[in-house]
Amino acid sequence: MRRAWPADAETLARTGRLGSETWRAFAPRDWVPRSFDEGVAFTRDRLATPGAWGMLADVAGEPAGHYATVPGCWDEPRAVILWSLFVRPAWWGSGVADHLHEAFLAEARERRYPWAWLATPAPHARARRFYERRGWRADTLLEPGRGLPMAIYGRSLLP
Repeated sequence: MRRAWPADAETLARTGRLGSETWRAFAPRDWVPRSFDEGVAFTRDRLATPGAWGMLADVAGEPAGHYATVPGCWDEPRAVILWSLFVRPAWWGSGVADHLHEAFLAEARERRYPWAWLATPAPHARARRFYERRGWRADTLLEPGRGLPMAIYGRSLLP
């Protein structure tokens, strides 16, 4: 694994796009994912946020997945948001997601964040099971502007 930088935005956006394309199986018919170019710009901006960080996982020189964060969250500035954790389909079930998740937890704790939040599509049962098995607890549901209901999860990062 290596650190993700704003210059890696295209790679992260491509991996995120591969993952979000699978959401069509449960998304409303009129749901449309963000365009690739929008995804690159969004990712570049997020990674350039002061205090943001992320990691890329490469397997045999090819991108396999990533995670990315931004600091601060709604009314909890000492929390961190895990805004992206995606693994390319060829690496599903390989343990890459576990390694990325553990790397996120370790660095968030090292940075002394006491709490973390994330959002994942509410109907995405596989992702929700992944997070729930790792100590995340569903907090609420929200309906974002793009029409895909999201489940908000939180977890303590304290030992």
